[in-house]
Amino acid sequence: MTDTTGRIPLWLIGTVTGIPAIGLNRHFLLRLSYAGLGSSL
Repeated sequence: MTDTTGRIPLWLIGTVTGIPAIGLNRHFLLRLSYAGLGSSL
């Protein structure tokens, strides 16, 4: 068993940074698509 004291596990970093990143990307893409639809109309 490896000692992880003082070291954040990689899966924890991936989870903590991945979920907000996905949410921000979804929000950004939705705004882009709405802006594109609005300008095309």
